[in-house]
Amino acid sequence: MTKAFCQAGLLLLAIFLLTGCAASGRPQQPPNLLGQSMLDGKPHAGVTISAWPVEASRLGNMAPFRSAPSDDKGRFGLVLPEGRYYLFADGDGVFAYYGRNPVAVSVSENRDISIGLVRTAGERPEGEPFLNSGVMANLSADGTPLAGATLYAYLDLTSELKGMGYVMVGPSDDGGLVEAELPAGTYYLLARKRLSGQGVGPLRSGDFVGYYPGNPVRIESGKVSRIHLPLLEVPEKVDSLQASLFGGTTLQGVIVNAAGIPVSGARAVLYRDAQMLNRPLAVSQPTAVDGEFIISIPDGGTYFLAGRNTIGGAPGPGELFGTYDGTPDHSLKVERGGSLKGLEIIVEEMW
Repeated sequence: MTKAFCQAGLLLLAIFLLTGCAASGRPQQPPNLLGQSMLDGKPHAGVTISAWPVEASRLGNMAPFRSAPSDDKGRFGLVLPEGRYYLFADGDGVFAYYGRNPVAVSVSENRDISIGLVRTAGERPEGEPFLNSGVMANLSADGTPLAGATLYAYLDLTSELKGMGYVMVGPSDDGGLVEAELPAGTYYLLARKRLSGQGVGPLRSGDFVGYYPGNPVRIESGKVSRIHLPLLEVPEKVDSLQASLFGGTTLQGVIVNAAGIPVSGARAVLYRDAQMLNRPLAVSQPTAVDGEFIISIPDGGTYFLAGRNTIGGAPGPGELFGTYDGTPDHSLKVERGGSLKGLEIIVEEMW
């Protein structure tokens, strides 16, 4: 009886200590990344959000940060240290690569996003390939083959999976098929379709983007990998959210010609380096007839601003190009979360 009494006493003491520690522990930090997972325009439950720091050398299966499954309204929350992250979503038969990756997250303010999901089910290519080593991909959107899309292969994350990549091939045929000759190695495969027909530049509403859920893909010498890559249509609201889409720091102004007349169809291009020849940090949407542009970025700092009517490579003869001339070295400074307005870029035809 004494032994039983002691065991019961020890059990009660353990429960008391556990509940006491829980009660006296520090409250959990509220999520600073909030959002909603959507499928076919409706909230989708049971989806887990994964986050990889932009400094990661590789993206894979086990992300360092994962949310609880989204609720019946598709809502989710995630606590993240301040920084920039690649965001993914996965659930039963659905997947998402957030189209604005990498995303800036702050500990001082919440960020609320909407993640559009795609269904992963789809057929892989059949038939004989027209290559010796590489990948055959069936591209689709809403379960239908997507023609006119481009497949991009990236060797690593140094470009943040933007730009032309190591290989850029297309367009996909009427059956959504595209093939890429690749040497043995590991690749990240993405696909995009721009209604403008351009191979690079910001995506607009009505364009399509997709990230292969099985990335990174290992290509073996003399072998062809066959994959299905689903794409998501960029929603209309993207065009109206340029002031905050990539962060809370904004640059606004107008692109004009030498006579001071606004130029339509040009883009403002932001660089970190004074030479303005490397891959840009940010690119605006094409200007309308008023020539106005807006760029949003996550951080403040010193930047260099230019304007041009084409994207990719150095501007050539017949193309429009010009720089911000508000300072002798064409630089501008902006505080994080700040806004610079009234910027002017004069573009001229190159010869």
